[in-house]
Order: sequence, then C-alpha cells, then structure tokens
Amino acid sequence: MTGAITRFYGDWTLDYSCQPSGLAAAATLTDPDTGLTDATGLVRLGDPSYLWGPAIVPDYQGALPASCPPSPAPALALSTPPAPYGAPVGATVTLSGTGYVPGASATFTFDVTPSNSVPIGSATVRADGTFTSDISVPAGAYQGRARVTVSSPGSLTRTALLNVTAGLSASATSGGFGSTITVKGWNFQAGEPISVNLDVVTPWAYGLGLGNVSARADGTFTYTTSLPSGLPAGPARLHALGRYSQGDAPFTVVQRDDAQAMDAKAATWGLGAATGPVSTFSDGWPYRTYERGAVVTGSSQYLYVSRGAIRSEWLAVIPAQTGAFKGLLFPRSGPLGYPTTDEMSGLKGGGVYQLYDDGAIVWSPATGAHTSTGAIRSRYAQLGYENGILGYPTTDEAGGLKGGGVYQMYQGGAIVWSPATGAHGSLGGIRSEWGHLGYENGTIGYPTGEETGGLWGGGVYQMYQGGAIVWSPATGAHESTGAIRTRYAQLGYETGILGYPTSDETAGLKGGGVYQTYQGGAVVWSPATGAHESSGPIRAAWQSTGFENGRLGYPTSDIYSIPNGTAQNFQGGKISYVNGTITVS
Repeated sequence: MTGAITRFYGDWTLDYSCQPSGLAAAATLTDPDTGLTDATGLVRLGDPSYLWGPAIVPDYQGALPASCPPSPAPALALSTPPAPYGAPVGATVTLSGTGYVPGASATFTFDVTPSNSVPIGSATVRADGTFTSDISVPAGAYQGRARVTVSSPGSLTRTALLNVTAGLSASATSGGFGSTITVKGWNFQAGEPISVNLDVVTPWAYGLGLGNVSARADGTFTYTTSLPSGLPAGPARLHALGRYSQGDAPFTVVQRDDAQAMDAKAATWGLGAATGPVSTFSDGWPYRTYERGAVVTGSSQYLYVSRGAIRSEWLAVIPAQTGAFKGLLFPRSGPLGYPTTDEMSGLKGGGVYQLYDDGAIVWSPATGAHTSTGAIRSRYAQLGYENGILGYPTTDEAGGLKGGGVYQMYQGGAIVWSPATGAHGSLGGIRSEWGHLGYENGTIGYPTGEETGGLWGGGVYQMYQGGAIVWSPATGAHESTGAIRTRYAQLGYETGILGYPTSDETAGLKGGGVYQTYQGGAVVWSPATGAHESSGPIRAAWQSTGFENGRLGYPTSDIYSIPNGTAQNFQGGKISYVNGTITVS
C-alpha cells in the first residue's frame, strides 16, 4: 500500500509588464517550511538556457505600458574574448555598461559554478551612465557557459554569458608552409585525448588536423608540429579539442612559396646555404638540397629534413632505375617511401631515428644507420626497440632465405621472418644452437614463437616448425624434436625424471637408431621400437651389456613398476631392479 501527502504553499505571480525583455527576474514567497527558498526568501526560477540562475523576462514586442514607472534599462557587453570560443581562467576581458545611474557603484560577480558566484570587481558609473572595467576569469571557474552579473543601485540587474575554456598558447602567432610551432595547453582534464587543429579563414571553413596528444596528469600538454603547404593566407586560430575541454589561440597564416618555406626549414636545422633550386623527385614531390642535407616535401605535404647518415641510408635503399628511367629517383619504389617526421633524437646511447611512409631508419654511433620496416619492425617494437634485448640493428634486412624468408641482425641477435611463420626473435644460446643445427635449412626450420622463460631452474625454450630448442643455465641449449621430444613430453619435460637435455640428438646407431641424453638419463629411439626412456640402475645395467649392440638390443618399453622395484623390456629380454638388485633375463 502506498500513499502521498500533498501540501499547498500558496500561489504567486510575476508581473513582467514593466520590465524590458532580457532582464533577470526573481520572485519572493513566504516559505511555510524550510527548503523552498534561500535565506533571503528568494525563489530561483529555472532558466532552460542555463539550467540554474534567475529567470529571464521573455521577449515582449512593443513599448512598455505608459503606467510603468521610469526605470533605467542598462545594457551590458563583454569585449571580444581572447579566443573565439571564449576565455580561459586568468584571461582578462573588458566589461562595459551603458544606461546606469550616474555616480552609482556597479559590482560584478562571476559564476565559477552554476550554483556559486564570486565577486570579481566593481566600478563607479560615469556621469554619462557608463562604466568600463577589466575583469579576470577567476580561478576554479567551471569550463562551459558562465554568467557575469552586474548589480547597481537604481538599475535592473544585468547578466552576460562568457564561455570558459581551457588555456592554449603557441610559440608563434603567425607562420606559413614549413613553419614549426609548439602548442601548449593547460586546464585540460588529466589524461584526456586532445586533437590539435588549425582553423583557417572563419570557424569551420577550413579545419586542418595537426595531430593528437594526451593531457598530462596536471592537465597540461605540449605538441610541436609544422605547417603543410596549401593553406590559405589570412586570420586563423589554433584549436585544441579534448573530450571534456577545449581551448584556442589566435594565429595568422602567411603565404610562402616552396623555396621560402624550405629555406626557413633549412635555417632552423642548420643545413647551410642552398646548393640548387627547388627540384622534384621523379614520382612527384619537391625537395631542395643544401650544404648539409636537404628539405623534402613528404607525402603528407609537410616539410622534413633529410641529412647525414640517415639520408645516405634512405637514398641507398631506393632502387636504381634502368632503361629510359636510368638516373631518376623514385622514393616510393623503395622500402620506405617519403619521410613523415624530422629526425628524432634522445634514444639510448645517442641514437636517432626518422620515420617514413613505410617504416624507419635507425642510427646509433655504434651501429650506423639501418632500415626498420614491416613485420620485422613490428616484432622489434614488441621486443622494446633499442631498449630491449636486441639493441640497435646492425644490418638492413636480408632476403633470399628458404621459402622466401628474411632476417635482420641486431646487437643482441636477429629477427627472422618467413611467410609461413611470421617474425620472431632469435637470441643468445638458443640462436647459437639453431645455427649449429643449420638455421632455417636444418631439421627444425623457422622459429614459430618467441623465447619463453619461467621454466624450472631458470630454463628457456623456443618453438620451431620442427620442434624446440631448450636452454638452461646448467645444460646450455639443445634441440628437442620428433618422437624423442614426444616421449620427453610424456615424461614431464624438464620437471620429470629426465630434467633438461644435455646433448643434441645423436644418430648412427644400429638399425638407424637415435638417442639424446638428459640430466637424468636418455631417450632412445629406433624404427623398430620407437622412443623410450633409459635411466637409473636399469640404464647402467643396459650399458654393461653393450647398449643396443648387446644381446638385449633396444628397449621396447619405458621403465615400469613391479613389486619392490622397477623393470624395462628390451628386444632381447628384460632388466629388473628389485630391492637394490639388478637382474638381466
């Protein structure tokens, strides 16, 4: 059972007839209970355009009735904010009013949140009924539409809306094709993704995405970029748009031709004087050479520096043309394409890299410059680039391997790729063993996975098309393949009775047999008997008979339990171990 109690507090009305439209209005009501009005008895009426705050007198067409008493109808205005979308905390905005009572005091408040207003200043109305005052957006102001309210004795209360934004600044207020600018933002939400754009001419007429960045924990970010070609000259704005915040900074685009833009870029990077005119690669993009490098227009129509060892490597991997195209350069025909960044420094050991359409060139003082592309580069990234176990590349990619495979050498090993297996690292002792077995041309083929650690005693293994290589600090690296590996698995791998392998497989036994030794014994295989363990006292007894060459031949079973001991069957008999005594039968 449910019910409700309705209490009637009374009726009230607001008379708008003598108030000009657009003015703030309020009503009072005697409150029989607490909670309906504030401490002054003021009832705040909802404003759908602002959610909270005083009601606004609706539009009224026509003159006020003649019976209305004279009342000043002041006007209020805010100067153009520092940014088109509004103003950030700390920004100065000019507030001006007209139609106020001369000599009266005008006080200003700011809604830092929809329900919290703070004083931000005051002014004395001039003799002509006007005032002008600079106000600052107060600290803690909520981002979004906020009200600036002016109260003055003898005049109606006026409000004006101001959009509060995050802060944005740029290292330059103007620039053109090739200009490098650094954009800094503050008062964004911690961690929010932000797109940095350049809006040219008028809002939304030409919006160019310059890049993306995330705000730091303190709500700030820094993003450096350069301007592409094709921008219309004139007024613009830098606009940082986040998921929860946005900010703007004024900017002017100036006109530059290719030569001017390239010369400015070259000067920034210290490339020296131009050594030729603006030229064009055979597949379409302009460049200009200088004493210490070149400036190249990338596929994205941005300008990038190309210099030193990285430039030499880039040009070296572009295939030479023949026939009618002999002597021409087609960067798109190479493995990299065009640059997409300038050189980026600060890597381990003084390294530098530069990104391209289809990869990168990585340079270090110890290894020189080498390409990094495709699936091998993706694996290199997963292994930690130069900070990982591989370090820097020491060669370019080399192809021609079995089945179309490719490899690249690094300071700490290699990455090997094939169409059938993908790209995988090849390192240390396991790589040495793989080399001993013939690399991809050997019995185990290409690696099919990365090294996997965490085995008993600090062991590591890596899988291959034909088996595995198993390594431990105590035993080194050894192959594990075929039927012998299958039996090894059934016996519990390294955690079983055999432990780790201590040798590779050894062939050439009687009847085509093969064996492999382990810490705890061996696994012996023959075409006639399959693979079986050989360990402990029974193995020692078998050895005394001449192993497979003796009268017992090969084992035909694993070691199994019998009363008070164990036994193992052979082609020519059985060995039993009961109560510490060996019996060969």
